[in-house]
Amino acid sequence: MRKVIELNIPVPKSENFNYMPGKGLEGIVEGKEIKVVGPHYLKAQNLSIPEQNDDFTGTVVYILIDNTVGGYFTFSDQIRESSFEAIQILKEAGIKNLLLTGDNEKAAKTVSDELKMDGYLANVLPHDKLEKVKDLQSKGEYVAMTGDGVNDAPALAQANVGIAIGSGTM
Repeated sequence: MRKVIELNIPVPKSENFNYMPGKGLEGIVEGKEIKVVGPHYLKAQNLSIPEQNDDFTGTVVYILIDNTVGGYFTFSDQIRESSFEAIQILKEAGIKNLLLTGDNEKAAKTVSDELKMDGYLANVLPHDKLEKVKDLQSKGEYVAMTGDGVNDAPALAQANVGIAIGSGTM
């Protein structure tokens, strides 16, 4: 947004803005239906996914204009330096750690490997995280979960210990 202000780029107003949990955002801008969504949404709507660079490990977000892919952008999180130390402390205490994320398989594997975690579950939509926590608990696992307080709220409430944070970036 800083760059938009700096370059004095006019931003049109949106109408009928709606947050679609686990899917994205939608609204009307200048009379056109605009959606900002992930690949799960495109698959569910039987829309073709544009080709991507196979080496990219981050997140891809698509812009739909009247249900046609108008473009996409990519981004990736930077792992905080303290995350590696935190994971190592947990491992030394005998605590298993899994990454449970809505990110794609490559992004999840990259983060899990870099932090030397015990594993990961990728492409998990917010409403499915609750089921993953229940599944771990049904196997006798004591689950402590850290996540954002919005998308992860049901899973955080189900976990034996739920830790809500304001930023989803590790």
